[in-house]
Amino acid sequence: MITWHCPVCGLDFSFHSELDWHIREAHCLKRTAGLAGQLEREAVLSWAKMRRLASADEHPSVSLLLSTTPAAVMNTADVAELHHLAGAASRSLAAELTGHAQKRMELRLEEAVRAAESSPTDHGLAVFVGATETAVVPLPFSPRKRAVVNHIFAARELLEDLQEFPMFRALVLRGPGFWLLEGQGELLSEVLDWQVPNPSLRRARHSAWTTGQRRRAAFAAADRAIGERVAIVGRLPLVVIGREGLRTRFLRHSPHAASVVGEVLAWGSMQSRSSVARLAGQQIDAWREKHSAQYLDALAEADREGQVVWGLSSVWDAVRAQNVARLWVERDYRSPGNLVDGGTRLVLSDHQGHGVISDVVDLVIERAALAGAHVETLKRLDGAAGHRIAAQLGRPIDRDVLGTQPEPREDVVDGSVSPNSISPAAV
Repeated sequence: MITWHCPVCGLDFSFHSELDWHIREAHCLKRTAGLAGQLEREAVLSWAKMRRLASADEHPSVSLLLSTTPAAVMNTADVAELHHLAGAASRSLAAELTGHAQKRMELRLEEAVRAAESSPTDHGLAVFVGATETAVVPLPFSPRKRAVVNHIFAARELLEDLQEFPMFRALVLRGPGFWLLEGQGELLSEVLDWQVPNPSLRRARHSAWTTGQRRRAAFAAADRAIGERVAIVGRLPLVVIGREGLRTRFLRHSPHAASVVGEVLAWGSMQSRSSVARLAGQQIDAWREKHSAQYLDALAEADREGQVVWGLSSVWDAVRAQNVARLWVERDYRSPGNLVDGGTRLVLSDHQGHGVISDVVDLVIERAALAGAHVETLKRLDGAAGHRIAAQLGRPIDRDVLGTQPEPREDVVDGSVSPNSISPAAV
């Protein structure tokens, strides 16, 4: 039998409505007050959301990450795994908070878990709970399972998500009509499905539109629809799908032609979102790989000019000095470590223990991104002396003065809990 647990006093209730009444009357709280209206459930992740979560510097911040099965509502096994991670996070919160602060965070965490349970799922899920920021974000890939209680959110997966599965638009040209979609990975949402109306044949001959006029009207309407979306969410990579003649005409006359990163030859009405996602996704993958190669070329050029430092310790020094223009890092690069000397010096470690930050690479990435640096995550980075992270500085450097420091071997333990925290005063 399902029971509902009060996060404040621990009582159990048979019905959710009873729990709502109990919290409101016994604890003078509203069920929705736990999240203070801050909960966000988004079908896809945006750069604005990632930056806001990465910049939230409040202790403690809870991050839950897990793999899920794509479904309209989270399945039973995923719910159990989510509760397991939430329980681990709750135990870490109990060790750091007391009194009203602990009760409030517990309530916010429970609300976020409940929201995730009733939401659609993709291949992965990220749940972030803080004192002011809370978000439930489906991910189109499977993240490393863990629960993290820290003074910052574990937002690195979000950065990798946005780069590996960028937001894009797909425009399906249908002759005298079009279909506009937006999304990320396999998740596409319909923006507009529009067809130029065909005037009645019973009207006077001169009042009927020709096929060419209807197509021109469709192109104009598509341009307006894309323009409205650009005004709302900004420019996105655009993939155009349709017959060659229609695509050629659109590229020749549309003001949005500069956003096109790929074209797909297709016939028919293309009514399936999955078909559009598959065809457009191939073009987006090719576009992304091209950009990754360009970023590596830029790294090699900057390195030849003496503007690059390699290794986590040297990169951290550059990040602290806010002297990083670009940052390159391998996606699976993680290393434990700690901040000493008042948070000014990064000391790497080959093990995890009390007071050790589970992944200082996360910290470096977040601090660099917040300082305005362009961060690029790559599958592989063939760096000097085997280093897996590099930063381009804003000015040339003297390697003899700065040098690079060797990094210890990584020993990252995959687990469900990373309760290590950083003192707010140390950053």
